[in-house]
Amino acid sequence: MTRPGIVAHRGASGYLPEHTLAAYELGIRLGADAFEIDVVMTRDGQLIARHENEIGHSTDIAARAEFGRRRVSRTVGELHEEGWFTEEMSAAEIAGVRAIEPLPQLRSTAHDGRYAVPALPEILTLRAQLSAELARPVGLKVEVKTPQYFRRHGLAMEGSLVAALGAAGMLAADSPVEVMSFELAHLERLRALGVPNGLVFLVEDDPSRLVLDDPLGRSYADHITPRGLAALAPTVTALGPGRRVLFPGVAGGALGEPSRVFADVLAAGLRLDCWTFRAENAFLPTDFRSGEEPTTLGDMAGLVAAYVQEGVDTVITDHPDRTGLRPAACALPEPSPDRHDQSPGRPPDLS
Repeated sequence: MTRPGIVAHRGASGYLPEHTLAAYELGIRLGADAFEIDVVMTRDGQLIARHENEIGHSTDIAARAEFGRRRVSRTVGELHEEGWFTEEMSAAEIAGVRAIEPLPQLRSTAHDGRYAVPALPEILTLRAQLSAELARPVGLKVEVKTPQYFRRHGLAMEGSLVAALGAAGMLAADSPVEVMSFELAHLERLRALGVPNGLVFLVEDDPSRLVLDDPLGRSYADHITPRGLAALAPTVTALGPGRRVLFPGVAGGALGEPSRVFADVLAAGLRLDCWTFRAENAFLPTDFRSGEEPTTLGDMAGLVAAYVQEGVDTVITDHPDRTGLRPAACALPEPSPDRHDQSPGRPPDLS
């Protein structure tokens, strides 16, 4: 591939509720080379697609009376939260809720309640179907969320992940499925289990934060020095930093100058994946905005170009049709039922 790869972040999440089969498919049809999913676990050990294990903000569970008494408090990583947690529920229970838009102040809620929460096996099936239908490779980036937290709750994510990938025939060095995590220890455990797939070590936008489950108490900043990157190279395929690691920005909110991480990653022989490019003004540096309205779509393509010029290999974005890296593959669909729609009272289309 001569141009940078495009990854639909949580699917085409700028247009449809994130982490739904419809969003994943739209992302690919809008020109993405791959789509990214986050996986968490249910109490019966199933991997499902949600950005975090608290699902009150991304599903309609808060409005469902049958779950009213299931609201609890948990500390996940550095965050103390109240809500509905996947590790407290079975996969069958999760199957009864529907996705909603988690950013209603910025994005349309017209599709709320239409799409179910997908599990990893059906996502792997969708990837294969899209690749066959479109006659081109379709990649999948599986971000494993907070594996240390789930392990402390008796839920080891590595075994379930390896089993799902193996059942789909996706365990291979040249597999279109890669695994991503903010916890390096998780990626090291996968290598120890013999997983040959590409692995991506994600780096927080604030690299001073400590890496969870790190026996040496290191921060992300420790890992992105030349010495730290050299130590990563035997385990990982790519580094996946947040945008501000690569362009820290300047006072007032402009993009500013690139950091040395670009050159150091190149010297270490690692691929450079970057998250997350979003087109709304609310997420753009001031010099790439269009006006003052937070919901207005600004010059995301210009921002992408600045990162690509410095050496980004993979662009992870909510708006895969607005990267400027390739023409959109289709027009946005009208809001109408499609094969993934499972609105209450409407039977799923199994065609």
